Amino acid sequence: MLSQSQIKRLKSLHQKKFRQQEGEILLEGCRLILQALTAGAHIKMVCMTVDYAESISGRKLKQMLEEKNILIETASEKAIERICDSQNNQGIIAVMPLPEYEPMKDIPRYSLYLDDISDPGNMGTLLRTAAWFGIDSVFLSSNCVDPLNSKVLRSAMGAHFHLKSLIAISPDDLFEKYTNAGYAILGSDMNGESLQNLQIDLDKGWILILGSEAQGMRDSVRSHVTHSLSISGYGNMESLNVAVAGGILLHGLTEPIRLLQTEKK
Repeated sequence: MLSQSQIKRLKSLHQKKFRQQEGEILLEGCRLILQALTAGAHIKMVCMTVDYAESISGRKLKQMLEEKNILIETASEKAIERICDSQNNQGIIAVMPLPEYEPMKDIPRYSLYLDDISDPGNMGTLLRTAAWFGIDSVFLSSNCVDPLNSKVLRSAMGAHFHLKSLIAISPDDLFEKYTNAGYAILGSDMNGESLQNLQIDLDKGWILILGSEAQGMRDSVRSHVTHSLSISGYGNMESLNVAVAGGILLHGLTEPIRLLQTEKK
């Protein structure tokens, strides 16, 4: 069973300074842990309640963990509740080292830049959406929410383990490289043009910028944009949620590329 000091240490991993200090993150829930295992992430330890261990999914996961020689600790339901910050925990958590991402050496052909995204749910959903559409490089402004925040991890549903790059970087440094390479720098903007009217060869490479939930793109970032994009709406709402907008735009940008690659085969 977990000791009081272990519970306290694990609970502290919800805070960025302790994640950095310990060099570890906390994973909550079976699906997130399975995604980490499937992606080959190194899990140090898993804690589960007796009830979860005896469930169907618990028995399957326990067998997988034992085959990988991963330490399994039993914890009381009360201990798991104290450690988790989600309202409805599943009775299982895991500890793993901070994910390591590649520094940018070559410019990714297709990528995403998140400018001051502050909501953990939006951040996680955007990472999950990027991974779904095959975008494996996501760059962040320095004022974004920590991408290893517990709620971000849960919302991303394992996307962290499928990304090559997930780093904070100066927009000036980043977009200078894209400009020199001749890649399109696309910005989501209420006054932009429709994606259907975009007259560029998407296969040559691009980066999509999504601005903050409240203010949109900062002017310093907007100055780098070569093409502004908008999403047509037919109702009376003022705007779309940034994660929803990101999903629509990423689908529109990647679908022609997917179709072209299919034709080449």
